[in-house]
Amino acid sequence: MTSRSPVFCQVYNETISPEHSLEHHLVYEHKPRELASRLASEWEAEELGAED
Repeated sequence: MTSRSPVFCQVYNETISPEHSLEHHLVYEHKPRELASRLASEWEAEELGAED
């Protein structure tokens, strides 16, 4: 039996319970606006650099 590493949610900064997948967690635990905001901020940090 292969053991899986725990999946970590970077939005909530917590480990997802083993019985749920990352997709399940993102769909049922987060609001679309929350996810969009997180994705946009990560893109801006990578593409535009962090603002001081």
